[in-house]
Amino acid sequence: MKNPTSLEHYWAILIGITLANTILGEGFAAIALVNTIVALTVAYKGFIIIDHFMELKNAHKFLRLMMRTYFIIFPSMVIISAFF
Repeated sequence: MKNPTSLEHYWAILIGITLANTILGEGFAAIALVNTIVALTVAYKGFIIIDHFMELKNAHKFLRLMMRTYFIIFPSMVIISAFF
């Protein structure tokens, strides 16, 4: 059996976070705290995907900034909408 690579570890982390979000979503009513937790984990997952799976860690700073901004703005909008 081969040793798992770094990408396989990140993939396992992404799957674990997705399963945890599913359990949170199914187990609790749609409250602001759950929405906030899920939105923050979506942002974190986006950063992992940008850096490790899209390999933008060493890309041009503007491109990386635009991708990171996407995963900051949209989860922020979800958090804000949870309180209204």
